[in-house]
Amino acid sequence: MKKALFLFSILMLSGSLYCQDYIPADNFKFKFLKANKARGGTYYYTIKASKEDKKIQVRFKMKSISGGKEDFDPNKFYLVSDEYKVRMRPLDIRHNYATGWIFIGFDHLTDFQPTDKKLKEWICYKPEVRDTFRDYKIEGYEDVYPSINFGTKRKPKVASPYFDLRELKSCKVDLYFSAPKSMKKFRIYYGEKLLADTAIKK
Repeated sequence: MKKALFLFSILMLSGSLYCQDYIPADNFKFKFLKANKARGGTYYYTIKASKEDKKIQVRFKMKSISGGKEDFDPNKFYLVSDEYKVRMRPLDIRHNYATGWIFIGFDHLTDFQPTDKKLKEWICYKPEVRDTFRDYKIEGYEDVYPSINFGTKRKPKVASPYFDLRELKSCKVDLYFSAPKSMKKFRIYYGEKLLADTAIKK
């Protein structure tokens, strides 16, 4: 009987990050909804993945713990792959507007003052907003930052942007990653809190 209860507990624990309740992290709580290969014809992307990689979409439902609007820091999201020994920043992060199916992105920030007019349309400089992705390094794992050319091939303007903060209360949030095509299993964190240990559905 004890052995059966022990095995049942293990099964409940192993499945808790798939069919979980909300997990608190900072001033929000998160519920994992799905992880799958994102279809280019279905979703709009601010940033494209390379042809050698695949686009991954991970969706959470989130609520502020206070019940009111709170500052939300999207830079604390990251993906960890034990197989590839990497910790990856999302290419893009979007949340739905009100209760609808319209998803809007977070503004992109950079650690330098852009002077080019066209570059200013895409990224801005706000040194008061810290890039907190850098606070959660994992020993033995490589940090992967998307390098994006906001210019042209002849006149490249490459930056590795992070995200601005936004006041949110309750919404769905989509994370988009560019990952090797053979990657299946990975974990998603918000800061130091593990939110999902999952795999891509076929």
